[in-house]
Formats: sequence, structure tokens, C-alpha cells
Amino acid sequence: MIERITQLISEVGGIDAVPADGEIYEAGFSSIRVLELLLALEGEFGVKIPDKEFITARTAREISNLIENLQETKAA
Repeated sequence: MIERITQLISEVGGIDAVPADGEIYEAGFSSIRVLELLLALEGEFGVKIPDKEFITARTAREISNLIENLQETKAA
């Protein structure tokens, strides 16, 4: 999952690949693209990601953990 998230961050943000624990905004990801990334992640992983939780996730690993938690909650 984390590999796909880093790929989406790179594709949507038009930036080079970011390490799983690399801060995406420091790597050049534009805040203008956040909504586009959010929608791409929701479509890819089949979850609704709350805005408040999403904006606090700063790395691919944090986004991955958030999505995993949402998927587990959805499955329960």
C-alpha cells in the first residue's frame, strides 16, 4: 500500500518519489493539490478520509496508517 501511496503523491504532485517517512510538503508537494490527492486516495483504497485527519498526515507512512485504520473500521 505504501508504495502505491508514494506513487500517487508523486503523480498528483508532479514531484520526484518521496520516501515513506519523507515529509511530502518539504519535498515540494503543493497544498493546492491536496484535494486532488485526497480524492485519488479515496478512490484507490475505497475509504472516506476525514479532512481533519488527512491534513495532519505529512508522510506517506502516516497516510498509509490512516487508510489502514479506516479500512479496518469499515470492515468491522
